[in-house]
Amino acid sequence: MLSPMMSHYLEMKSKYPDTILFYRLGDFYEMFFEDAELVSRELELTLTGKDCGLEKRAPMCGIPYHAASTYIARLIGNGHKVAICEQLSDPKASKGLVQRDIVQIVTPGTILDDILDAKRNNYLMAVYSSKNSISVCYSDISTGFIEATELVGEDKLKLLDDVLARVKPSEILCNLAFKSTADTLSAVKLNYVSEFYPKDEIFDYSKAKESVIKQFAVNNLSALGLQDRKDLTIAVGAILLYFEETQKRLVSNIKRLSIVQDNRFVHLDILARKNLELVQSNSLNQRKGSLLWLMDRTKTPMGGRLLKQIIDQPLRDEVLINERLDSVEELAGDLILRNNLVESLSGFSDIERKCSKVSAGTITPKECLSLADTLAKLPEIKKLLSGCKSKLLKEAGDKIVILSDIEKVLKDAINPSAPANLKDGGYILPSYNEELYKLKNAGEYGKQWLAEYENDQREKTGIKTLKTGYNRIFGYYIELTNSVKHLVPDNYIRKQTTLNGERFITPELKEMEYKILNSKEQAIELEAKLYAEIKNYLGSYISELSDIASSVALTDCLLSLADLAVQNNYVRPLISNKVKHIKIVDGRHPVVEAMMEGGTFSPNDTNLDDDENRTMLITGPNMAGKSTYMRQVAIITLMAHMGSFVPAKQAEISIIDRVFTRVGASDDLAFGQSTFMVEMSEVSNIINNATDKSLIILDEVGRGTSTYDGMSIASAIIEYLSKHIKAKTLFSTHYHELTDLEGRLDGVKNYRVMVKEWDGSIVFLHKIARGSANRSFGIEVAKLAGLPDELIARAKEILSERESEGNVVTVKHEDVKIDTNANVAEIVNVLKEMDMNNISPLMAFGTLQNLVDKVKK
Repeated sequence: MLSPMMSHYLEMKSKYPDTILFYRLGDFYEMFFEDAELVSRELELTLTGKDCGLEKRAPMCGIPYHAASTYIARLIGNGHKVAICEQLSDPKASKGLVQRDIVQIVTPGTILDDILDAKRNNYLMAVYSSKNSISVCYSDISTGFIEATELVGEDKLKLLDDVLARVKPSEILCNLAFKSTADTLSAVKLNYVSEFYPKDEIFDYSKAKESVIKQFAVNNLSALGLQDRKDLTIAVGAILLYFEETQKRLVSNIKRLSIVQDNRFVHLDILARKNLELVQSNSLNQRKGSLLWLMDRTKTPMGGRLLKQIIDQPLRDEVLINERLDSVEELAGDLILRNNLVESLSGFSDIERKCSKVSAGTITPKECLSLADTLAKLPEIKKLLSGCKSKLLKEAGDKIVILSDIEKVLKDAINPSAPANLKDGGYILPSYNEELYKLKNAGEYGKQWLAEYENDQREKTGIKTLKTGYNRIFGYYIELTNSVKHLVPDNYIRKQTTLNGERFITPELKEMEYKILNSKEQAIELEAKLYAEIKNYLGSYISELSDIASSVALTDCLLSLADLAVQNNYVRPLISNKVKHIKIVDGRHPVVEAMMEGGTFSPNDTNLDDDENRTMLITGPNMAGKSTYMRQVAIITLMAHMGSFVPAKQAEISIIDRVFTRVGASDDLAFGQSTFMVEMSEVSNIINNATDKSLIILDEVGRGTSTYDGMSIASAIIEYLSKHIKAKTLFSTHYHELTDLEGRLDGVKNYRVMVKEWDGSIVFLHKIARGSANRSFGIEVAKLAGLPDELIARAKEILSERESEGNVVTVKHEDVKIDTNANVAEIVNVLKEMDMNNISPLMAFGTLQNLVDKVKK
């Protein structure tokens, strides 16, 4: 028969069978049976056993309770969930079994501990799919952030893929009907996100509505913009219900719900984010080498998280963009202000995540002191921002509330030498509370009190020989000689007879004795009570602390963008709905430039508009920089939409709605798709979703099939984009036959990457010039790659034989044959556009040589 404790353990385990149960026994969390064996393997801990009332001892494994967060983090990282069963009653005062219950369930999306990346949000996501829409809500419990969006239309699954690529949630909940569909998403197959967990019981409208109204303290859903949005309410409610289920409380730091409108931000799909390496590099598979790595100069964790959101969600609102640019410009132009703000923000603690710990009641004394030090910085930051002229900086300063009362309470109360383990007290200063001071100094205070009590009793009784004393057996006492026994007061209680007299006790004496002898335990209890009051006090200021965190995060981001601009010689872009072109003078790829060691990045111009320059058709050899250049244009454009200065001498940027990229080809054979199928699927997505306000990057389309097929497809794609979509497009190709489209399709212009031939080899100049490349220099690139000389020589022979055959490849374009010898339109256009007053000698020579080669062909 199972022991009572083990019976209770199994009862708790049955309630949460999909978790590892941490069962508190004294100073340890213990695991039993299968959980013990699993934890022993995963954490490499010793497996022991415990008598449990069965024939065999139960497998057992334990960890110290004060070190639990480290072990839990490892288990969560390995894909497990942990249920914490805590002692709720004092073992010393308990009769029979100590009262225990589950106080928290830790899952990948509900972690609160410091194991989280300070500059990344940790999201839990809920996905609710119905007939007409997919409603999505995602929240970071550690910061109080919560956002929701509704995806509609035939491409709602694709839109969900894009949201997943941006948010990258740690844990995803969904309704059961969506589970099989979820497994087909690219974000799942490419390991961008974890598995979807069906949990139908939390996707209930009546429960969701009640939870949402309670959480945000509103009278009805219309106050949140959720009226007549049943599905979205279900998704938001599912998040809140799951938090309540796992945290066993209302999560009070979640205060504001943001509902995302699709037209607020530039749309970036999963491929655009990946190909442009916005927050993670492809080659290094880490933060370094990404745009986020370059742009992040933030001093605070909150600022770092907000900057990632800014990069993930470039704005489309001209007013908001230019408000950011105004602030960046003001900071960039004021060195003293920048330096003072940097100094004030240095060492600024993570207020957002401290709010979550205040809400959970898990904030530590040392974290309280860190918060107090941070609050002490606020007056200076507010003063600095109050002198600013730009709207965002002034508003940030206005929203900062000076909480000097909290700062004083924390500094008066918390011991700077507070121990990590609070079990034995020592974290509240004795000077904070008179009673605590007495308990902490019970020995000295007891002596003083006893002397005063002795004098007081002598005066009250008139017995001048009355004495007080102490022994281990009877404790504190009053001693009177036999000669004065007749004067003993009625409230004296006889305790012991001695040779010469009697010893007595009084209620006051016994009370003081109890205080003195139990002062240590009482001090520990009082410290816990006082600290609970302090945490409750902090909890009443969560809204103010959240506002401060938001203001500081924004200030930190703007300061980071200003520092980036100054240090890297960036300029403010002109970005407006009135601007109909993307005109960049001497643009540079910001990340490639930063990664170059000792080298100088070659800048290039860009001219894309809605009319004659809609499509840049770029030719040139591999490794010459075509892909880098195209990414550069997209990144500069996005940086402008983020409200950032850009790496160029001058930039005028039109507001765009989407960026599409098709760069390189990667086999998807594991999912049943060939390279060419992947390529065509990606192009199809672009064709079906791009508008005349989009920016499109297409790199070497049509290379996955035969030459004629590929060239025909590439030509048809350019024609379709030019005639039907009219988006700003950069299209690189090795099909030189396509360059004759200039002059035959509106808006198509030829560009080439300049190279210099030298002694049978080539030198890459990394410059983009008007006109088309005369050939691809494939054999020269192969030579640079180290192929054997014999192989290179044979390749040249074969090429010479093919060229001597004089075959002209043609592609039918409407009623016109496009061939390799039709260069007149391009030559005329290049000459017309040449600016003889500004062109460099190198560019002029290269352009002239290119035109001469074309005429001689």
